[in-house]
Amino acid sequence: MQVYQDQFYIVDVDPSNDQLSFIWKKGHPEVDHERFVAACCNFIGYGFEYRSDKILIDTLNFDYTPTPEFYAWQKTKHHDRYRKLGIQRVAYVLHEEYVAQMNNMPQDESSFVTRYFANTTSAEAWLNQ
Repeated sequence: MQVYQDQFYIVDVDPSNDQLSFIWKKGHPEVDHERFVAACCNFIGYGFEYRSDKILIDTLNFDYTPTPEFYAWQKTKHHDRYRKLGIQRVAYVLHEEYVAQMNNMPQDESSFVTRYFANTTSAEAWLNQ
C-alpha cells in the first residue's frame, strides 16, 4: 500500500508482513544532502506509524552520491531510529556489480541485520524468512 510519493521516492507499507519499502524514482539530480536526510527521516517516520520491523530500500534508480557527513549521521542518528523502532532486517536493492562488495563489508549488526540484493524478489524473500 503506497503511503507517500513525491518527485524523488515512494514509500510503501505492507501491513501483512510489517514491511516498509523506500523506492527511489529515476532522475533526481536536484537531491542534495539536506533533501536526502529529510527523505530518510520522512521514510522512517512511516515505520513508526505502521509498526514495521523490516525495511526494503530500493536504490536501483538512485543517482545521488551521499556525502561522508550523511554516513556519519546515518550510523548515529538514523540507525538509532531503526533500533527504537525495533527493525530486525534491512534489505538494500543495488546494481548487481555492488552486491558482493557490500555484503562482504564488516557490519555492525548489534540490533538489525543488513543485506544487499540485485533484485526486489530476492530482497523480499530474505526479509520474510
